Amino acid sequence: MHALRQPITAVVIVFWFFFWLLNGLDKFFARQDIGLLHWWGNHRVEKFTMYFDRLALDPAFVQATLIFAGIVEFAAAGFFVWAGVRLLQGRPGVAYRTDLAITVSIAVFLGFTIFDVIVGDRAELLEHSTYIGVLLVSFLAVAAESFFHHLRDLDSQSTLNRQFPPKPQ
Repeated sequence: MHALRQPITAVVIVFWFFFWLLNGLDKFFARQDIGLLHWWGNHRVEKFTMYFDRLALDPAFVQATLIFAGIVEFAAAGFFVWAGVRLLQGRPGVAYRTDLAITVSIAVFLGFTIFDVIVGDRAELLEHSTYIGVLLVSFLAVAAESFFHHLRDLDSQSTLNRQFPPKPQ
């Protein structure tokens, strides 16, 4: 299994995929009974109605805003799926795709922090800023694992063991 060769990257991909997937679902199912369970989640409609009141915006757009945020979060989850598929297939470029997914996630959180500052929600600002820090740590963990994985391959007879100039045969 290729994922076992890069366990840190695999954990980062799985964690952030489920984070974005469940966060996106929370925008659609919060405080609803969905059959076998009751999805408690965060009551975002109430929060966003308060935010829109502060901004003197029509509360009719709250649901559309939450749907948009949920779709953006599903897209962020999709970037981690893209990296995860590469990892499971054992194809090169896993670190690059994971870095791209992390970059997209940081951009999403930057958008959220800007919104938090505009509406004056300091608790959400602290939470979203903390997630940016955790994403940066995730980036460093993937980079370190990729670096050491590459060093290990240099000691093997793999195709990555290239020397310059090439030795004559």
